[in-house]
Amino acid sequence: MDDLIMVTGATGFLGGALVVEAIRRGMASRLLLLVRADDPRLGWARLSGNLRLLGASDAELAQLGWQQVLFADLNALTQVADDGRLAQVAVVIHCAALATFSEHPGLEKINVDGTLELAALVHDRPRLRRFLYVGTAMACGRRADPQHGIAESMALPLAPESHLVPYTRSKALAESMLRKRFPSLPLVVARPSIIVGHTVLGCAPSQSIFWVFQVWQSLRVLTAKLDDRIDVVPVDWCAAALLHLALKPALAHAVYHLSGGESGSRSFRQIGRALAAADISDEGRQAAEIGYEYISVDEIRLLVPCIRSRIPDCNPRLLVRALALYGEFARLAYVFHNQHLQEEGMSPAPPLTDYIGACVSSTRHISISSQMKWDFK
Repeated sequence: MDDLIMVTGATGFLGGALVVEAIRRGMASRLLLLVRADDPRLGWARLSGNLRLLGASDAELAQLGWQQVLFADLNALTQVADDGRLAQVAVVIHCAALATFSEHPGLEKINVDGTLELAALVHDRPRLRRFLYVGTAMACGRRADPQHGIAESMALPLAPESHLVPYTRSKALAESMLRKRFPSLPLVVARPSIIVGHTVLGCAPSQSIFWVFQVWQSLRVLTAKLDDRIDVVPVDWCAAALLHLALKPALAHAVYHLSGGESGSRSFRQIGRALAAADISDEGRQAAEIGYEYISVDEIRLLVPCIRSRIPDCNPRLLVRALALYGEFARLAYVFHNQHLQEEGMSPAPPLTDYIGACVSSTRHISISSQMKWDFK
């Protein structure tokens, strides 16, 4: 039997995109997908539904069978510890996480404890040669110096006050604890920057974060300077980069940013123009003509009347709180170094401005309030 590639998070955005990419590369028979489900039939339905959302055809889904799925919860893996397929696992790609900007009580249980449970399950398996942990580039925290870009460093801040949201801290904690508790684990860390949309499907599989650009356009304000840049990558490129790192026989580094970097990041001015050009509405054309007004994060609370008139489907006060949070992220203006990934021969990420038209067309009939639910679970 070929060595297996164990993937977690296949019912999510990034993990699902990775599975679709793997199937298209002829690797379906090598996959072992960890799927949380009390009832395997429901778990299979959730998995196949997500892969369809990410572009998988019937023929591609037919390449997967029950033998490719391990039904278990990250926090209850002892129940599958004796599954014979685990002895064949050579690579683990750990994409599963609770990705939310809310104060969710289960964040550390899933993102930290679940990660450690997974490492405990596989770390001493004889064939294991790589454990690829998917973190986040934003785990660098808000005290990083952005002037020369954010380096691919193993050191991450762990104090709560160093992070804008608990999610990024939970990912930093998981990294740190993996190294401490499992020093012999063949650990490689991949930290994506901001994942927005899909180069072909736009935001149909997930509207996460894209709605923020739409809101700034509607309100014609920004908490960042127009020439500040933001580092965004599409999910399908990110999935391909993860497979590249997972399957390359030897890697030169322990940490990789999956980012646009200097060449692929774009300024808010460039994104605003591309967004307006892709928008067929009168409002979009007006935004291109009028431009954006710079405001401080504290001034966002003054936007309630404007929100009521321009984005009537949203609760203004909830949106103000969300914009204040995203406004803090925007003004960081982080660009993440990606020299390590370039050295491994991965092609550059397409910039958001190249596929923003697909994002606009795929969200044209989805309300902002519905799109926000992707980020505030």
